[in-house]
Amino acid sequence: MNDIFSPGYETPAAISLRERKKQLVQATIEETALRLFQQKGYEQTSIQDIASAVMMSTRTFFRYFASKEEVLLGSTHAALHDALQYLQQLAPLETPQAALRATFLHLARRYQDQRASFLSRYLVAKQTPSIASIYLYALMEREQAIAEALHSRLEPATDRIEIQLLVGIYMTAFRIAVEQWLNQGAEGELASLLCVYLDRSAALACQM
Repeated sequence: MNDIFSPGYETPAAISLRERKKQLVQATIEETALRLFQQKGYEQTSIQDIASAVMMSTRTFFRYFASKEEVLLGSTHAALHDALQYLQQLAPLETPQAALRATFLHLARRYQDQRASFLSRYLVAKQTPSIASIYLYALMEREQAIAEALHSRLEPATDRIEIQLLVGIYMTAFRIAVEQWLNQGAEGELASLLCVYLDRSAALACQM
């Protein structure tokens, strides 16, 4: 099959097909890697092991993932990126708290939709001291970007430090809710649990 395309032009159908094929290969690599991580252990599983299991070279593996860590944490990064885009696309709301609550509930629902995948990744990370802290703090990597996106929706004079503190409170509530939810086998609704923690956070803030 000829892989040469007309320069500067690719049909939407071709782009869509290529993207679907890429996503299918990525999903296959992720599923295989997670199975190997659970069977052999994260540190004992090499990139060569993963590549061999999906019948590709390590060079081809690196076209899709930069490392084992990216395979394990990719869904977390993607979900946080999606949450940031959701916040940026929200219609103006009454308060920053309302915008953040909507954003983190959206993120919680995404976790719920992929509960089996997030649970598998969490269990692997939890059993691997070298990556457990990285897994937990991956949730915080987008914190600054979320704070910037939220600040851009407000009056220029709004205190950036206050916005960062507010985002930190919501992110911490989300992280604790996720950890408890996953420790309970991802049973129940994460969004409902998050609402409880957000309400408790607000009550504690008022008492201080």
